[in-house]
Amino acid sequence: MTENKKIIWATDGSKESEEALNYARFFAQIFNSEIIGVHVISMHQRLLFDYSRDPESERYSWVQKAEENYSVKLGSIADKLTAQKINFRGRVLIGEPSKKIIELARSEKVNLIVMGKRGHGLLGRVLIGSTTLRVLRESQIPVLAVRKMDKKDSIDIRNILVPLDISEESDSALNYAIDLAERINANVLVTYVITFFPYGVEIPFIILEDLITNSSDELARRVESIKMNRGTKLEIKTQVIQRMNTSVLIADLASEKDTDLIVINSHGRKRVKRFILGSVAEQVIQESNCAVLALKP
Repeated sequence: MTENKKIIWATDGSKESEEALNYARFFAQIFNSEIIGVHVISMHQRLLFDYSRDPESERYSWVQKAEENYSVKLGSIADKLTAQKINFRGRVLIGEPSKKIIELARSEKVNLIVMGKRGHGLLGRVLIGSTTLRVLRESQIPVLAVRKMDKKDSIDIRNILVPLDISEESDSALNYAIDLAERINANVLVTYVITFFPYGVEIPFIILEDLITNSSDELARRVESIKMNRGTKLEIKTQVIQRMNTSVLIADLASEKDTDLIVINSHGRKRVKRFILGSVAEQVIQESNCAVLALKP
């Protein structure tokens, strides 16, 4: 059973952050969670040291004013959410944003971090940038990355996509998706991507057909086994797809299936696994139009 007793919503004042708050509120209502809203006034460690030792400096005055302004904003949000019977606390911190968010998550024993992601394509890859991806790499709890969707006025997760690697043993992403889908009556599609590398030769059709058939059977058995272990009657569809670029294919499939949320396992505990994270989960976040929830196996 998934627990989300506490959710961090990290805001930098962007439209993506505003959309992330909608998702944080959505999850809080589902799991009866408390939301901790945090804004980190970005400051390098060396500047932070100079700031802390000189309360008469211009920098100190500026930070103090910024802290007061954001405290007022978070207080206003707290009033609105309290009226909706959602517990909300605001925190304004000073330092390197990703580190402060991770530290707060650990100290508060948070179950989920919700953050905004920016853009799509080349520019979006630059703007999604540092804070969200750094938190994703270092966090040991699930991270939900959200993009601003102008066409939606409210959050409604009806279709969940779960990319699953049948060569790995971890089922954490699918279990999370099943638990969420049962609570909100959503559809779940599990996909396995067969990746081919460009060796300069065409793969014989019979080999490709056998590979897809065997992978489809294995994926179906894997999903059925998880369903039996959980005792769920939730209908879960499966689909095997193939292409050279896994992350782009997942993003394209999500668009094709009108997906509202992708739930995907990430790897980030060691340097080698960070490469895997960067090549799949990070790129799925960068390429997809919908929200992506990444969690450690």
